[in-house]
Amino acid sequence: MIDSLVKSTVFGFRNADKVINTDDKGRIFADVGQFTNAIKHAAELDNKIGRGAQAAVSAMSQATKGSKILTLANKGVNWAANNVNPLLVGAAGYRVLIADDKASALKREAVGMSSMFMVEGFMKDLFKSPAYLQFKNKISNKYLKTGLSILEGIVFVCGSIAGSTAGYKIADACMSKNTKTESKVPDNKVNITEQNTVNKAEAADDYEKEFFIPGQDKEMMA
Repeated sequence: MIDSLVKSTVFGFRNADKVINTDDKGRIFADVGQFTNAIKHAAELDNKIGRGAQAAVSAMSQATKGSKILTLANKGVNWAANNVNPLLVGAAGYRVLIADDKASALKREAVGMSSMFMVEGFMKDLFKSPAYLQFKNKISNKYLKTGLSILEGIVFVCGSIAGSTAGYKIADACMSKNTKTESKVPDNKVNITEQNTVNKAEAADDYEKEFFIPGQDKEMMA
């Protein structure tokens, strides 16, 4: 619960920063979902924060009953909360659409997003593994258990960021390598042409030398 709250909150602020300060506006819908999840997870906490969040959720639920617009908005927000990953993929699609080189952008986003989801899947499996759960259940101190849950959320966020960053860097390196290879093709063709010219010149020289008699100052005419 606490780890989910940490994840949703950190991701929410991180994506909000990108929406506000960059051209990556496609993240806004995923950002709404992440903040909604953060509020829902906070409402599950048995403390003042949880009771405050629960009161806010209840007040919103009551307000939506008298307005069709608010009802639709509430449904949209809840849908976003349940579909954060598809919305992140949609944000990647938006980045492809606004890119100048759409083909390269598509490859870059495919590798970056795949890497991110792969690392996230690995961490989810790790935190659900019997060995880890057994270790976690052995902790009796509630403060240590809370601290561990917070650490889980932070590790998950860091792993997700590291996974996407690594994926994007790998994609950039591969595309850069391909670009360099393609740029060398014309030079190779020029070199081959130049080499053929040199070979022909050498062949001509060899042909003339066949009729050259050492010790004489000129070639013999056939």
